[in-house]
Amino acid sequence: MFLGFVLGVAIAYLLTFFHIDQTIIAGVKDLIKIDIGQNGYYFLFGVIGGISRVMIGGFISGLIVAFLFTLANLDHIIIDGSKEWFKYDMTSSGYYLLFALLGAALSLLSIVKMCLKPLFFLTRKSNAK
Repeated sequence: MFLGFVLGVAIAYLLTFFHIDQTIIAGVKDLIKIDIGQNGYYFLFGVIGGISRVMIGGFISGLIVAFLFTLANLDHIIIDGSKEWFKYDMTSSGYYLLFALLGAALSLLSIVKMCLKPLFFLTRKSNAK
């Protein structure tokens, strides 16, 4: 857990060079209405890494998917759709954070599914005659 925390902080430090830190900080402020600042940004990555190192990969994958959607101009459709459906005014920072959190959540669910797979195997009825 501690090693994952350190890895998460190290990855956050590397992403700072690409100015992704400001996007995530603004996204948290936009979606959750909390100003976490630079220290909160590092702590967020540390907690995600501490929970699961796979979640860091999902977080970064979500950012990459959001960037690819931006290249195809799908980001405006998603942001405007959230305004129409949910009456929620989201900025592009919130859009990137939303995709990053979805990526982290999906990776966490895949870990949970992998861990629970042996339990479902043991409870399955045998069709042997």
